[in-house]
Amino acid sequence: MFSNMTIEIGILFALIMAMAYVFFTEKIPIDLTACIGLLILILARFITPAEAFGGFASPAVITMGSIFFVSTALLRTGVADAVGSGVHRLIGNRETLLLITVMLVSATLSAFMNNIAATAMLLPAVASICRKSDVSPSRLFLPLAFGAILGGMVTLVGTPPNILAAEMLRERGFEPFGLFDFTPIGLIFVATGILYMVFAGKRLLPDRNISSLSTSQKRLARTYRLAEEMFSIRIPIGSKLDGMTLGETEFGKALGLQVVGVLHKGRKHLAPDGETVLGEGDVLLVKGPRTDIQELLRVRDVEIEEQGLHDSFSKAARRMTGMTAVIRPDSQLVGKTLRGIGFRGKFHVVVAGVRRGAKLMNTELADLRLRVGDEILVLGAPDEIESLSQRRDLEVSSRGPSAFRNLEGHIFLLRVPSTSALSSTTIEESRLGELTGLTIAAIMRGEEMLPALDPKEEIRPADCLLVIGDPDRIRRVALLGNVQIEQNVTDSVIMSDDIGLVEAAISPRSNVAGRTLTDLRFAEKYGLQVLAIWREGEPVHTGLANTPLRFGDALLVQGPWRKIHIFGSDPNFVTLSRRAQKPANQAKAPFAIGGLLLMILLVVTGWQPVHIAAFAGAVFVAASGAITMTEAYRAVEWRALFLVAAILPLGIAMERTGAAMLLSTTVIDLTGSYGPYAVLAGLVVLASILSQSLDGAPAVVLLTPVSIQAAQQMGINPRTLMMGIALAASVAFMTPFSAKAGLLVMGAGGYKVSDFLKIGTPLTILLLAMLVVLVPVFFPF
Repeated sequence: MFSNMTIEIGILFALIMAMAYVFFTEKIPIDLTACIGLLILILARFITPAEAFGGFASPAVITMGSIFFVSTALLRTGVADAVGSGVHRLIGNRETLLLITVMLVSATLSAFMNNIAATAMLLPAVASICRKSDVSPSRLFLPLAFGAILGGMVTLVGTPPNILAAEMLRERGFEPFGLFDFTPIGLIFVATGILYMVFAGKRLLPDRNISSLSTSQKRLARTYRLAEEMFSIRIPIGSKLDGMTLGETEFGKALGLQVVGVLHKGRKHLAPDGETVLGEGDVLLVKGPRTDIQELLRVRDVEIEEQGLHDSFSKAARRMTGMTAVIRPDSQLVGKTLRGIGFRGKFHVVVAGVRRGAKLMNTELADLRLRVGDEILVLGAPDEIESLSQRRDLEVSSRGPSAFRNLEGHIFLLRVPSTSALSSTTIEESRLGELTGLTIAAIMRGEEMLPALDPKEEIRPADCLLVIGDPDRIRRVALLGNVQIEQNVTDSVIMSDDIGLVEAAISPRSNVAGRTLTDLRFAEKYGLQVLAIWREGEPVHTGLANTPLRFGDALLVQGPWRKIHIFGSDPNFVTLSRRAQKPANQAKAPFAIGGLLLMILLVVTGWQPVHIAAFAGAVFVAASGAITMTEAYRAVEWRALFLVAAILPLGIAMERTGAAMLLSTTVIDLTGSYGPYAVLAGLVVLASILSQSLDGAPAVVLLTPVSIQAAQQMGINPRTLMMGIALAASVAFMTPFSAKAGLLVMGAGGYKVSDFLKIGTPLTILLLAMLVVLVPVFFPF
């Protein structure tokens, strides 16, 4: 293989490997990665500009974009909801029959639309079936996704790999696949998948163990275990909170509490906004760590005394000093946290802050992962500071009290009265750093200042704690005064006719992954609040505002129904409640179905090729009013279109440089002596591996020139190998990331990655083996 390797081929392989790595890690969005790769191909003169941008006008891209129009029309007109309602009326509460029917329906819809769209259309309907049938969603959501993936293999337009395989055959002068060329094998796969789920997969499906509840909102509250995290706070007479708005209290920012309701003079006000005025005697229904708040209230009677650096250190010049030092690239501290290093105990100094670029961080430092170039600000005894300054992996930038000029305004004293609950506790028992994110740097005891190095050091009456961080955290606790923390709140207290509680999955085409609720300004944008996040089979209740969202997460959202309806139309999320959905335009349903039938008719009669037929169906549903152009543009998965358009020219580069010939020769050398079945098996396995780790579309683009070259060298039908790699690229059940329909149901069904692995792996192996046997039957060598 390497004897025929040229510099051009080596550069191309290096580019492909780099793109594959970025595709897999998603350090850069995959569509952007494809576009960067396309630009490199142009600049390196592997392809001409006309060839590079021809992908954006290719029939494959036109077909995919048009299918999104037709799919959205079927969704907006309530066709899928009608199907879901009919399923429950027909089947009733029999779980096995429900599983079979859900898979059949999702496969049927997915045969003529993107499998993500088919799954999204049916999710609310299947969720409704689960509620009516007392069946756990985890028993039906995964079969729903698997059915959609299998259905995509039934027709040409069901999935991008099929469309790309046909287009790449046409471009190279071979007869392209027709609309129903995939159908015989696709139908066998659907039947096999259903039988597998009934007799084997069903036994492996998890059960979220949801009891029969009267309403979906109660079910959600019970599933997300809200009652465990909720309690009430009564505002006493004469409280400083009287007359303040909820926004002014900053309970969420300072105390980590979510106020989900306010009881005012016997009336319940749920999902209050920041303008809600509090009064004495009000009861706040809050969600948060109750035990932590009870312990935090121990500091409400401390006295905050802010003072300048000179005053703080002048009394202790002999006992304490400061230093700032930059972490060098070769430092052993890089990539570690202060807690993991045991910094305070190891070096006998206190880290008071970390400067990273222009940002100074001085709260919640214990779990901050240190980086090259970070400047740490430390406080300790002069001899310990001197010892630390001798480390070669630190570059000292300043010494003495002047090193702490940047902390002006963030150093303050907490004076502990003799009556304080903190008196006679140790630093460790106070949990002050853990609960507030503040750093106790030292204890001032009379004229003496003691570095706070030993967590067992006792806090005595009249001590002053030298604290570094944001004093507002303490001020907000002090503002609570003598509030009364009362019993846990029951689920029903947070529900009403006007306020909804819904579950929303993150759409696989969403741009919110990797961003936090704070980044999204979620509360301000939607007027709603997230009460919990379902992740990896468990609800997450703490730190929600700053938790980066992931594909596969599900959010429990509370707020007014009118705002939930607006939220339900956001393509970044899929709400699993019919009431949250925009009302379907059922009067236009015949036109949506008509657009689909028009597309099929034009192809079956041979009057128009697939991309023209799909385009005609898209124009029809838009012109008839089944969908508006705004709805259509929002529903198109532009990321997928750009990925396909930008990746197509890679196949041209592989052929032109001889890379395809080199790879095909290698495949034949390794498997050719065992016959065409072995070559087909090798390409099928390779296509499946690529689609599991990358995506189905790149797998087809990369392997098409290899398959065609191999077929020509062996004198066999290229369409046989192309059918094999196209279908193998869709046999991706092992992880939720390989087929995005799995991501869509992951959070809503409470699944873990291990669930996909143990259920999807046997199915993947079974279908790949069948593929090698079946393809030559319908497409002889």
